[in-house]
This record gives sequence, C-alpha cells and structure tokens, in this order.
Amino acid sequence: MLSPPGCQSQKALILVFVLALQACGTGVDDKTAGQVAANVNGDEVTVNQINQALTRAGNIPEGQQKQAQHQVLERLIDQQLLVQQAVQKKLDREPRVKSAMDAAKRQILAQAYLEQVMQDVPKATPDQVKAFYSEHPELFRDRRIYRFKELIIAAPEGFRDTLRAEVERLDKQSDKSKTMPQLVKWLQARGVKFQANVTTQTAEQLPMEIVGRIHRMKDGDLLIMPRGNAIGVSQLDKSRNAPLSEEQSGPFIEQYLLNRKRVDLSTEEMKRLRSAAKIQYVGDFAANAGTGQQKAATPSAQAAATGQPLSATAGEK
Repeated sequence: MLSPPGCQSQKALILVFVLALQACGTGVDDKTAGQVAANVNGDEVTVNQINQALTRAGNIPEGQQKQAQHQVLERLIDQQLLVQQAVQKKLDREPRVKSAMDAAKRQILAQAYLEQVMQDVPKATPDQVKAFYSEHPELFRDRRIYRFKELIIAAPEGFRDTLRAEVERLDKQSDKSKTMPQLVKWLQARGVKFQANVTTQTAEQLPMEIVGRIHRMKDGDLLIMPRGNAIGVSQLDKSRNAPLSEEQSGPFIEQYLLNRKRVDLSTEEMKRLRSAAKIQYVGDFAANAGTGQQKAATPSAQAAATGQPLSATAGEK
C-alpha cells in the first residue's frame, strides 16, 4: 500500500537530510563565523553549518525551509554529541580513524581544486544545443521507452565465448518468443547460475555508447553486455515512442554539454599535473608503473563514465 503523499514527502525529506549530514564530516572544522544556533556542552552549532547542510541537500520547497532547518539542527546536535564522545574516548587518535580522516581531507581538497578549475567552463551555445539534438534522434526526436527481459549470468571466464556463440545462434531464430526460454534451459543443463529480471528504461537511462545500437533493435532481438563479473543477456521485449521536443530537451542538453566540458577540462588538468610532476613507483608497483592510470578517472569524469548524464529526463509519467 502506498503511503499518503504528505507522509512520503516527509520521509523523503528526512532521508535527504540524513544523507546530507553524512557528507558533512565531523563538523570540527566547519564552525566558521556565524550566528550560533545551539550550544552543545559548550560547543557551538552555527547557522552556517545548517546552511551548508541545506545546500548539500539541494532545492527545498519554500514552505518546508523552517522545518528543514530544525531537522538539520537536531541532527547536527546529535552529530556533535557523538563527536564529543569520540574525542573523549580518544578515538580520533586511533590509526584507522586518523587514516579515514586523512583520506576524507584529501578527497575534499582534491574535489575543491577540481571545482575551482571547472568553475569558469562556458555554457553551451544555442547552436551547440540544436546540433546535439539533431545528432541524437534516438534520445530526443525518436526517443523510446524500452522493456527488456534480461538474464544476469554468472559466467566463468572460460565459458563466456561459448555463451556468446549460443546467444548469437539463438538470436538468428525466426521465432523470437522461444529465445529466452531456450537460453534458460541451456544454462540450467550446464549448471550455470543466473538471475532473471524485467526492466523498463527510457533512452536516456541507457549508457550513451549503446543507446544507438538499442534504438536499431527490433522486438525480440538480443543484446549481450558485460555486467561487472557477470554477463548480461537482454532481450528487447517491446518499445514505444516517447519523443521529446527541442524545447523540452534544451535544459538537459545544456547540462550534459556543460558536464562533458567539465570532464574534458578536469582530464586535461590531470594530464598537465602528471606531466609536470615527478612520480616514482616503488617496490612491486614499479614493475607495472602507470598501468592503472587510464582507469584512474577524476570524480567528475567517473560520474560521466556511467553514461547517465541525461538522466534528468528519466522520470516518465
């Protein structure tokens, strides 16, 4: 049973603030000058701390601002009480805690520098937005909503070529309704574990590198893709048209192009910093020096690599 809308929104609001506070760290270094909101055993909780947490939470309806401030304050008080107990027990001196605090500090500083580097990236021009809309009909003018039947298969490395060959053979059948049941029987006969799912996704929820290929698929066609340590076999069950006009798409395209420029800029900055730095690999790492460099994406580049920068349009009603 669905909860009443008011109850759902309040639960969602509380969850947002809990998550926001988890990103705030210990609060020890956040107490910059500002109006005091509460004293906790002599330690101040400031309005500035509340505002920072609200900023991390994103846009909050005007009518819920006061409620949000009070909720955040109560959670900051709880957090401060826990911090005081941790310091009293000298947990901040434990090696694992110090290591975690150092790692958090490095992450915050690195992200702050990248944000500074990327802050002056220009917005996309109307011509760039128009060109992107025209170049990607599968995302906009010819956008579709896809329903997939999929199998997530725990395929051992040596078995994957055999699996691919069987999927290709089944995909050539004229009667597509028998394809997945036959694949299930084939896997069961070989004792291969799998999980069956049915998913519905809009075009922009799909990875950018395969959305064009899926757009060309017909009902019943199969697609095989790596899924971490497993293999995914998806069958396009059916699709329906759900086009977006250029006007509807504009804000999302602008954001995507801005994110892409930021990724490019951060990647170039990392290349510049690496080329100017003296980096020496030591011990076992010296033998394979630099082999992980291509996978070490910046935080912004890593987000873009998920293929979901246009997911703001994903809420289908």
